[in-house]
Amino acid sequence: MIQFVIGAAAGYVFGTKAGRRRYDQIKKGYQAAVNSPVTKTALNATRKAVANKLDPQPRMKEVKNIRTDDGSTVLEPDHD
Repeated sequence: MIQFVIGAAAGYVFGTKAGRRRYDQIKKGYQAAVNSPVTKTALNATRKAVANKLDPQPRMKEVKNIRTDDGSTVLEPDHD
């Protein structure tokens, strides 16, 4: 707990020494990075990849060599 308080105090002191100009410079760089078309493209690609992995309707394929007595079909996940 003491280390956290010391770290927070040091961050505050160094932050106030940097001043408003440096804060505005960091904020401007952050805004430029967030609003960049490259960042937006990467974010959309990541969202699509995650959405595909979390698909609520997973793709299934029929297992060919298994026969059941009642004629039902046996399915397994399709890993393509």
